[in-house]
This record gives sequence, structure tokens and C-alpha cells, in this order.
Amino acid sequence: MAKASTVKAPWGKVVLETLEWLVRKVGDAGGGGQGILWEGSLGVGSVDVVRTIALQSHGGRVIKTMAEVLLSGFVMSILRKAALFAIEYGMNEIKSDRNVPKELGKLQSSLQSIRAVLQEAERKQSISSALKEWLHNLKDAVYDIDDILDNVSTEALKRQVDKGLATQAKSANKKDFGLTEWEVADQCSEEPERESYSFVYQPDIIGRDHVRDEIVQDILRAVEGDDDLSVLPLVGLGGMGKTALAKMVYLDQQVRERFSNMMWTCITNKFNLKRIVQDIIESATGESCKHLNMEHLQSKLRGILQNGNYFLVLDDLWTDNVNEWEELRHLLSSGARGSVIMVTTRKYTVASMVGTSEPYKMGALPFEECMKIFTRIAFRHGEEKNYPQLLKIGECIVKKCTGVPLAIKSLASLLFRMREEAKWLRVKEDDLWEIEQGDDDILPKLKLSYNALPPALKPCLSYLSIFPKGYEYYRRCIIMDDKFSAEQEFPKHIMTARKARTFASSYNHGTVSKQFLEVLFSEFLLLRVLIIAEVSIEELPDSIGNLKHLRYLDLTWNRTLKFLPNSLCKLINLQTLDLYRSDHLVKLPRDVKKLISLKYLSLTCKLKHLPETGLRGWASLTSLQLHSCSELTSLTEGIGYLTSLEMLWISDCPKLPSLPASMKNLSALREMLIDNCPELDLMHPEEAMDGLQSLRSLQIIGLPKLECLPETLSSASASLQYFLIEQCPLLRELPNFMQHLCNDTDHQRVFIKDCPAINSRWVKEDYHLSSCRSNKACSRKQPRKEY
Repeated sequence: MAKASTVKAPWGKVVLETLEWLVRKVGDAGGGGQGILWEGSLGVGSVDVVRTIALQSHGGRVIKTMAEVLLSGFVMSILRKAALFAIEYGMNEIKSDRNVPKELGKLQSSLQSIRAVLQEAERKQSISSALKEWLHNLKDAVYDIDDILDNVSTEALKRQVDKGLATQAKSANKKDFGLTEWEVADQCSEEPERESYSFVYQPDIIGRDHVRDEIVQDILRAVEGDDDLSVLPLVGLGGMGKTALAKMVYLDQQVRERFSNMMWTCITNKFNLKRIVQDIIESATGESCKHLNMEHLQSKLRGILQNGNYFLVLDDLWTDNVNEWEELRHLLSSGARGSVIMVTTRKYTVASMVGTSEPYKMGALPFEECMKIFTRIAFRHGEEKNYPQLLKIGECIVKKCTGVPLAIKSLASLLFRMREEAKWLRVKEDDLWEIEQGDDDILPKLKLSYNALPPALKPCLSYLSIFPKGYEYYRRCIIMDDKFSAEQEFPKHIMTARKARTFASSYNHGTVSKQFLEVLFSEFLLLRVLIIAEVSIEELPDSIGNLKHLRYLDLTWNRTLKFLPNSLCKLINLQTLDLYRSDHLVKLPRDVKKLISLKYLSLTCKLKHLPETGLRGWASLTSLQLHSCSELTSLTEGIGYLTSLEMLWISDCPKLPSLPASMKNLSALREMLIDNCPELDLMHPEEAMDGLQSLRSLQIIGLPKLECLPETLSSASASLQYFLIEQCPLLRELPNFMQHLCNDTDHQRVFIKDCPAINSRWVKEDYHLSSCRSNKACSRKQPRKEY
């Protein structure tokens, strides 16, 4: 099969031959791939197959990912990409061949069958090494197919740009050509990253009341005792509910009444003293202190602890290094007598090291308690009476979970929407139960839920598994293919990508030379994602234009970057360009209008105005964020061409005097934030706020010159769900339509804070001031990067 780099037109023939080859290769698997080992692999080990490179100044980290091969969703993604290409781009080349639509239909039917084969193979690969090897071999071929199709579609898109068909950009971009963000919540309930917090919904905790009461009594005795600091360890296997129990204790009213300070922090696998101290301070004060060095941090911590006794939860402590623990304990020894630290851990060595008393041991829940958990989650209230046979199967499943609450909750959630007996039996009889495992291994149980995820979510979850617990990752970095996850591109070559990142950061100590980037951009030609963040580079080499497959480019926090090469505009597939806090950037490339696939732009720069010609070419842009653009004086009337724009954030732009009248054309705008723009007056021109009929969230913060809001905002009155006005000291008048919003007693949609001139006037007029929560704490949505 041809390499991706050598593929040429005729495009229709390439598409058909590529897909036919895939059908043959996967179809050979027959009964789920038994006994099939595909010969050879395409491009294995060569650097040009790496899809993701991250260069960051904090250095590399050894990472592991789930040893799973996930192809079923990707196969269907390839089929859609090929079909869309053939229909929209290839017709001029293949319209004379009437067999093409017929052949594509046959291939679609074949690939649907292949997807079922692959799904079964993916499910059983944990117990069959032959299946896993077959999938690994096939995976390389599938990636090469995707590269071929991507080359073809890129060439087609390039011809459009070269012909000046910018008006077709929006239509072309609907295909997304590989990567587009997709909300996980659309397919299943969103699972938060593992960084614990102190709130707990009490009915969620079953079977631990007696342990909680015992711990609470021991804490109360410690408060009255002679020890300055007591450390109470809680130890148990993963999934046993240690964190949930700690939350119950933390929120117990008797406990809270006995301490001056209540604090909570989650410790990650990697012990980082500075981060732990930062989190403790933030938990106590609610203030971020990430800008402080360790000297100032320890001083601030002492000041907090000296105010009285404290109760601190250190959730999920892993380190059994005595020196690390003693260093932390020393910093925490400044509190008053009767202070208590509660530590949760999976390791008995840790519990023995830190405890000043015997550890509390979390054992398996009794079967009766486990069934209460299972029944409450798997069925609606009282519904289990209607399904006695399912309940009987559920009892067998619960017994196999061996008293582990996390496994029970996971499987119960999986079965909640299923009422077919066959599906419950499939879970009960799954081969994963037969995998040999230790007493502390709950992964096979949890993997049953993993297997039930939609194919698109499995590789996304696998990708997230490479992050250590408690690690904050940018949600926008989780980029998806058209309805199917493109993060499946990460696991394939993640180790190779990691080596490149480690080399750049450790060798150059936070700087990346232009020569190094020249080599990178000349060799890694199939990159989809490139992150060069928090490093010092003055300019990018022209060779970045070689990365024609690139979808995501992150250049954040490059404080020395002044220019971007015009060759960047060859990246016609680029969908995300993140230039946040690249403060010294003085201009954008000349041909930015050619970035017709751009969907997300975050910009910090010294531009005086946005490029109007560029705005004309960005018909597909959905998110525009302008942060700390110190010289910006105009958004230009060209912003009216951004008819797909859904989110607009303008923050810390001190010289921006007004918004362009053409903003009224932004009919798709759903969220707008204007923050800390001291020269901005929204009344000139007033029509800028007209026509925003889709606006759902509006935040106006820190506009000292604002005296009144335009009546044209009434166009958003029907759609507006959240309206925050804050720190506008001269604001005296509100438009008439706001009376309706404020009188809506069912939904509090208007929030006013720190606007002293408006408060006294509203008391005299016919508005329900109380419903607007004036001068009360309100849920301000901070202008920040999405996580």
C-alpha cells in the first residue's frame, strides 16, 4: 500500500482503493480475528508517524497509558471522511465513473460489519494475546489510511484557497477534516478529573455510619487532649470509599464547631511540597497563591495556622518517603494545641509512617449494604420490584464485586438504562471476571463499564489516563474527530512523542532553538497537535508550513515571540490557534485569511486593530478570546463577518474605546464577556448590541466609564439566561427590558455587584432589586482557559 506522502490524484480512485484495502484486511479476521496476524506494518518506528508533540518548560514525565487498541470508532470516522470527500471534492474527478457511488455503498455496508467485528475484538483483547497483536498490527495500517485520506482532502481544500473560494470555507469546514471538539456529556455523564473536594451528598454514603461516628469521637478527644498535632490515618484499597468517608467527617457539625480552620487538599501520586502548601492556603483563604515562592508560602501558612487549631484532610497520600513527610509535618506544626490531620491512603506503610494512632482500616462492605447501593443506582426508586429477574442477576454481579463500592456504582450506572435481561447476563458472564487478579485489583470490574462506553469515548479516556491524579489539563486539548475521538491518535505513538518533549525541555532548559524546530517541522510531517508552551522562542521557522495536517497549535506563554511566519497560513486544516499570553506578538501573518478552517483563536498581542481581511476568511470561527491586548484600539467592522462566532471574550484591553457596529451581525453569539476595559463605552455605537438574539450569557465587568446600557440589548432578552454587571461605579440606568428579567422570580438571571450608583435609583423605581442580588456575592464566571 502506498505511503501517505506519495498519494496523488485521481482522488476518487485513491479513496476507493484505500477503503477496499481496509475491508480486505479487516475482513480476513473472520471470527473476531482468531489466529490472524497481519504481516508487516506501515511506518512503524519512523518519526513521521508521530501525531502529537508537546514542548513545555516543566520537563518530561514518564507516562503510561492503557494498553488497549481502539479502532471500531475510527473505522467509521474514516468512512465518513472518505464519503464526504468523494461527494464534495472528488466529484469533478470521478463523476464520469458511475460505479463510484455504488462502490461506496458497498464499502459502507462492509465497514459496518467490520465495526462489529472490531468491537468484539476490542472487548476480548484483554484475554487474548493473539487478538491484541492483530489489533496492534491493524492499527498502524488504519492510521496510514487516515493519512492518505487526509492528504487528499487537504489538497482539495488547498485548491479552493488557491482559487480564492473563501466563500466556501464555512461549508468546507463542516467536515472538520479530522478534529473538532466534542462534549463528552453528550454521550454519558461527565466524570470530573480526580482532584477531590470536601462536599458530599450524604445519602450517597451507605454502610459507613459507625466508622464515621468512631472517627468523629476520636477527633473530639484529640481536640481536648494534650498533643499539639494528631494525625489520624484512614487506609484501604482503591474504590473502598476513603475519600467519601473523609468528606462525611469533614462536614460533621461537631467537628466543624471545634476548629478555627477547616482545610482540604488532594495529594497526587507525585509528592510536590510547594503545590501542597499552595492548595492548603487556597483551601483556608479562598485566594490563589501560585505566584508566591516557597519562602513566602511557608510564612503565609504559618500565619494562617497560628490563628487557632485546625482540621486538615490530606486526601490520597502516596509517598512513604520519611523525609518528605517530615518536611510537610514540620510546616504544619505551627497550629494551636488540638490540631488534627486526617490522612487517607491506599498504602499501609504510609499509614504507619504518618499516624499518631492506629489507622482506621476500610474493609469490604457487607453484601446487604452493597445491594442497597446497587439497587438505588441501577433502578429508579421502587422500580426493582418490577424486574425480579434482573434483581437476581444483579445479586450475582454484586457478589463478584467483592464489597468494593466503586465497582458496584460503576456497574450499576452501566446497567441503569438497560432493561433487557440478555444485556445484564452479558455483564454477569463477561470473560473479564475470570482474569486472575490480586485482592486489591478492581480494574477488571471497572473495565466492564469501560467496555460499554461508546467507541468514541474509549480512546479519549485512555488518553486522559496518562495524566497523574490531580493534574489540571485543558479541556480544549481533548479534541475530537467528527463525532468520534481523534485522541485515538495519541495512544499510538505517545511514547515517541514523549521522548521528543523530554529532549526539548531538559536539553534546552526552557528554551527551544530555531534550528531544533527546523528539524522538528521537517521530520514530523503528520503532526495533528503541536504544543510549544511556556518556552522561549523569538520566531518560528518557515518550515512550520510543512505541517499540513496540523489542527491544533498552542503557543501560549511565549513571552519572547514577536512574529509568526507567513508560511503558517499554509496550515489550512488548522482549527485551534492559541496565542494566550504571547504578550510581545506585534502582528499576525499577512495571509491569515487563508486559515479558513480556524474555529478557536485566543490572542494576546500588541496589535492596534484586528486584521479586517483576516476576519473575512474566518467564517468558521466559533470562539474568539482577546486577553491583555495592551495596544488594541479597534476590533474593526470586519468582525461582522464572523457569523459562526458563539463565544467572544474581551479582557484587559485598556485602550479599546468602543465595539464596532457590525457586531449586530453576530446572530450565533451565545456567550460574551467584557472585563477590565477602562475606556470602553457600550453606548457608542448603540447598535453594536442589536441582533444578538442567541445570547445566553453576558458579563460586563470593570467598565468605569459605563453610565448606561443600550436599549438594543433587548434583542437578547428572550434568550439571556445569565447577566452579570460588576464594578461599574458610574452605571446609573438600566434598559427597560431588564425589568422583565428582574421580575422573573422563577429564574434569577440578573446579578449586580459593586455598582453603587445604580442601587439607590433602583430602590425608587419599579424593579425588584432583591431578585437581582445587588451587592451580594454572585457566581461570577472568570475569564480563563477552559479546563
